[in-house]
Amino acid sequence: MKNIQRMIEERGGYEAVRENYLRLENPPFMRLAVEVIGGPYENGGYEVSVAHYGEQNGDVMRDPEITFLVVPAEQGTTWTPLTFENSYMGCYQVVAEVTREGRLKVRNAALLRDLRDFANQWDLNLMEQGFGKA
Repeated sequence: MKNIQRMIEERGGYEAVRENYLRLENPPFMRLAVEVIGGPYENGGYEVSVAHYGEQNGDVMRDPEITFLVVPAEQGTTWTPLTFENSYMGCYQVVAEVTREGRLKVRNAALLRDLRDFANQWDLNLMEQGFGKA
């Protein structure tokens, strides 16, 4: 999620995004929102939500939303998927949890690997779709 990381940094970092989440409109694509929803933890990490939002019958729908444990470090920031939701499919999956200290507790290692791959491709697709300029 290097491109999402760059967007957060360009807007002042995690605390700034906690106060004013990123809402990116880029028609014809679904609205993209990036929110800091947890942290900072003892390890300096934050919980971040990245989601496309649509609407169906007046209800807000996520297509998809992935929450991440994001831990900044000198050697590079790590983005570890925690949950996946696709409202249109009625799908909600927890792949890992964060302790109060910011430590990761993996519940489904195979799905974690799959979501990391999906998130990396999604990050690239967002830039190709122009969200980096939105």
